[in-house]
Amino acid sequence: MAENMIRFLSNLARMKLIPRSGWISHGVSLQDIESVADHSFSTCALSLLIADLEVQGGKHVNVERVLRLAILHDLSESLTFDISKEYLEYLGERGEAIKAQLEHAAWKHITDGLEEPNLRRSYLALQKEFDAARTLEAKIVHAADRIDILLQVIQYRRKGYPAALLTDLWTGTNSKLRFSRVASARKIQQILIREGRRLGTRKVK
Repeated sequence: MAENMIRFLSNLARMKLIPRSGWISHGVSLQDIESVADHSFSTCALSLLIADLEVQGGKHVNVERVLRLAILHDLSESLTFDISKEYLEYLGERGEAIKAQLEHAAWKHITDGLEEPNLRRSYLALQKEFDAARTLEAKIVHAADRIDILLQVIQYRRKGYPAALLTDLWTGTNSKLRFSRVASARKIQQILIREGRRLGTRKVK
C-alpha cells in the first residue's frame, strides 16, 4: 500500500514541475510560465469564490464537491503534461477526442494506484463529472478554469508582454465564458474585461 500511495503522491508533486505549455506558443518566457500546480491552486481559489457567491445568490451548491473537482481537475497532466491547443490543431478533427482519451487513460492509471476501491471509484467519478460539465459544481470549476486564464493574461500584460501575443487567447476564452450559466462567473468576467481594456488588451466583445 505504501508503494502505491507514494506513486499517487509523486504524481501530485509532479504537477509543480510541469509548465502550462500554451503560454510558450504565445511567446511567454519560460521563467514566467506558471506550472500546472500554480494554475490548479488559482482555479481552486476562484472556484471557492464563485461557489460562495452562487450560494449567497440563493443557489444550492455543494461547495465541498466544487473543491474536490477543482483540486483534481488537471491531475492527469502529471502524466500527459499540458497538451496545448496548438498541438491539438496538428491532430485535426480528432484532436480533442484524442486528448480526452489520453487524459482519461492517465487518470485511470493514477487512481489505480489507490488500493481503497471506494476512494478510487470516487476519484474516477469526479473526473467523469468534470468532463461531462453537466452539474452546477462542474460548471463552476470550468468557469473558474477559464477565468484563471483571463487573470493570467492580465498578469502577463502587467509584466509588459504585448497585447498582440495574447489577444487570441483572451478573445477565445471570453467567448466561451459568455455561454456560462454561472452568473457569478460572468460578473467576474466583466470585471476582468474592464481591467483588460484598461491595460490595452484588444478585441474583447
